[in-house]
Amino acid sequence: MGRVAPPSFQITGLTTFCLVAMAACVPHSGTEPNTADVSGSWSFTESFADLVHGISCADTGTYQLVQSGTAFSGTYRQSGVCHIDQGGVDNSDQGMVTKGQMIGRTLKFQAPNCSYAGALDEASLTSISGQMTCVLQDSTRRFDFAGVWKASR
Repeated sequence: MGRVAPPSFQITGLTTFCLVAMAACVPHSGTEPNTADVSGSWSFTESFADLVHGISCADTGTYQLVQSGTAFSGTYRQSGVCHIDQGGVDNSDQGMVTKGQMIGRTLKFQAPNCSYAGALDEASLTSISGQMTCVLQDSTRRFDFAGVWKASR
């Protein structure tokens, strides 16, 4: 007795529709991140230091962010003080938030001289916390700052 061939069938328009409809209902098993939206106004605090040069800074301010897909950008405005051996130095500033990227609820972005990374609180999605680094160079020295930041809506 010979081998039995499987039955052949044609995929009709109705069958194709049913297969597409069923595939749309199948979960993606976590392969696609559920990107959070950080658009809007955020209040932030940050503290960072360059231990080699004995400089520490603390700032408060606001971010105004606009997100499109997984990318975001915006502006910031801050006031703060850096402490050096000679006393306090004003660290007020304003500028652009650039290169913002969201992956799920984690994010990274840049502001002049600084890079930020963090994650949104999973339960509320209304607060962010993370780490930051800043590099400043004058004519004779390089300053490497590291610290933490947090923001809330």
